[in-house]
Amino acid sequence: MMSEQNNGISRRSVLKGAAVGGLGLAAGGSLLAGCGSKDTGPMKWGGRGLEESSVQWHEAVKASFEKATGTTVTLNMNDSNAFQNNLSQYLQGTPDDGFDWMAGYRMQFYADQGLLEDVSSVWDSIGDQFADSYKIASTGSDGKQYFLPTSWYPWGLHYRKSTMTELGLDPENIANWDDFMKMLEATKKKGLIGYALGDKGGWEAMGTFDIINARVNGYQFHVDLLAGREKWTDAKVLDVFAHWEQLMPYTNKNVLDLEWDGAMQLLLQKKAGTFMNGSWFGANFLEKSQADYDDLWIVPFPEINPEHGVDTIDAPIDGFCVAANGANTEVGKDFIQFAGDKEGMQAMLDTGIPMTSANKNQDTSTYDAFQKQQLAVMGKAKYITQFLDRDTRPDFATPVVGPALQSWLKNPKDVNKIVDSLQQQWDALPALK
Repeated sequence: MMSEQNNGISRRSVLKGAAVGGLGLAAGGSLLAGCGSKDTGPMKWGGRGLEESSVQWHEAVKASFEKATGTTVTLNMNDSNAFQNNLSQYLQGTPDDGFDWMAGYRMQFYADQGLLEDVSSVWDSIGDQFADSYKIASTGSDGKQYFLPTSWYPWGLHYRKSTMTELGLDPENIANWDDFMKMLEATKKKGLIGYALGDKGGWEAMGTFDIINARVNGYQFHVDLLAGREKWTDAKVLDVFAHWEQLMPYTNKNVLDLEWDGAMQLLLQKKAGTFMNGSWFGANFLEKSQADYDDLWIVPFPEINPEHGVDTIDAPIDGFCVAANGANTEVGKDFIQFAGDKEGMQAMLDTGIPMTSANKNQDTSTYDAFQKQQLAVMGKAKYITQFLDRDTRPDFATPVVGPALQSWLKNPKDVNKIVDSLQQQWDALPALK
């Protein structure tokens, strides 16, 4: 879907001009601008994603809320990576009242520090519009809610239907790892990159690690590894890297030179057969042309271990939080309630950007074929994870796991050294409050 894409469509979008968002966070620009004492006046909203599609849906919700309530909203759009990496500084300063964020551990981490406002009252008002799983993902360790979901998107194996037809292949029939290897070999023989990947941003390859780990070792091991209950030096982790290494002959050689969007372009330009990513990037295909978007499809990453099948999928949930240090927390709650409500979500969907609503009352009959296929992929999963950099400590994911995976991509033979370092750095983390 999109939304982390981020939060919306450009979850992790890296803008051509990303310095703008970075300055807002690091140099005291719009995001860190001073706010007055708490009252019920105008509100400020910290949005993530500087791509045209992301700005468009943010503006749509802003306009809809202003029309419905008469409340003025100042929208501060930021580069997603800069926003994510500087969130602690942002929340401890003078943040916007409401802001785009993520469900699960990434929300709980900041709620436990007292940096997020309790929005349980919002759930009391419109909580019946969401499945129980969304409420669980929105709940802090104290049992209160600190997040309201708006959208989600699955991470899956994407391809162009026309390209596969030309190759005489049907990814819908890839049942297991052997089938996948045969498909990758066929694309390679036709001169295509089999598995497009970019990891210059340091987070993109986490999706590949996540899904192979889930397919080899299952959901519970994924959860336990990222919570520190399992060891990175375990043979099960080495098995994940061993399978991943089998993909490397079919992967583009410039992985560390490309951001996610560079790898996406390989699929868009028909230079690659598959692209493992969150489905939010569908908006980029739509921006190219309707025909390109209609050609896009997604299937689950294939089975590796029959014990786990395809029962797990990364499907990050995006939405909104209210900053405890915001100037107008009550208005912030009003805003996220409006945005998460069925009617508020419709304002986002009416932009034509292919988002997938978290609201169970949303009319999905208007969803296009790609959106409905995302629902079908989700329907095959028993366990939903949030993506590696959302399912573990932020002081471990970005500064430790990201560089470690980049090091492995440079030299897979260093795997033992890399997992040893990962475990040592986990063990050295300070205890959480």
